[in-house]
Order: sequence, then structure tokens, then C-alpha cells
Amino acid sequence: MPTPKGVALGFLTAASLSILTIFFVDLPPLSWLFAILVMGFPIALVSLGVARNGSLGRLRWPLLVLLAMLQCGVVGVVAFTGSGQTGAYGLPLSFHFLLVLIWLGPLLVTTLAYAAMFSELGIDDALLERVEQFRRERSVDGDPQ
Repeated sequence: MPTPKGVALGFLTAASLSILTIFFVDLPPLSWLFAILVMGFPIALVSLGVARNGSLGRLRWPLLVLLAMLQCGVVGVVAFTGSGQTGAYGLPLSFHFLLVLIWLGPLLVTTLAYAAMFSELGIDDALLERVEQFRRERSVDGDPQ
């Protein structure tokens, strides 16, 4: 079974080559594939950073939610750009997809996931105490902060 790092590296490699090819080919239907591949990049990069011992641990679910939000958001933006359809306050419908699924939603999901797993991600009371001790030692030595 492939590891998360292997999947992420494979995706980044294939997506990079595909994006480069699509960039130089003028076929409008490929704009959808381009957008979907680009929105997969942040999740693949985060997966590379957080994978431990061949697993994403509890971050697997927030990352899947983020991936789904980003993909739905970009599909909505591409689908409704130039459609003339408006949503709340007369703003284009594509803007609502951008605002909710590509900006605010991921911000909320990452904030909640980080808050829920703060101590699991290597930051605990012992580490905070070591940082505070280092700061105190530095201020005694004459450094202002």
C-alpha cells in the first residue's frame, strides 16, 4: 500500500508535468483540469510535511475535507465565471464559491484541526517551558527579547 508521502510525491510530479503541458496548450476544456490540479497542490504539500511513520494520523480527515472544499470551490468558480448569475448582495456566484470554499472554509477547517491536535503535533507543556526558560536566559544575558 502506498504511503501518504509516496502518493503526495507522485501527485506533485504528475500534476507539475500536466500543469506545464496544459499551460502551453490552448484548449479551453483543459482549464478545468488545470484548476483541479492546482487546488490539489496545497494538500499534497501539507501531506508531505505532516506524514509520520507512513501515516497522516488524525490529520487524514481534515486534509480530506480541505481537499473536497478546494475542489468543489474551484469547480464552482470555473463553472460560474462569466455566467452572469449573482448571489447575495449582487455579487457573482463564482465569488461566493471562492469566498466560502477556497478562503473561509479552509481557514476554519485548518484552525479547528490545529486547535484540536495542538499537543499531538509536538507542542506540549514541556516544550513551552523550555522555550520560556530559553527566553528568560536570553533576557538575563542582556538581550532585550
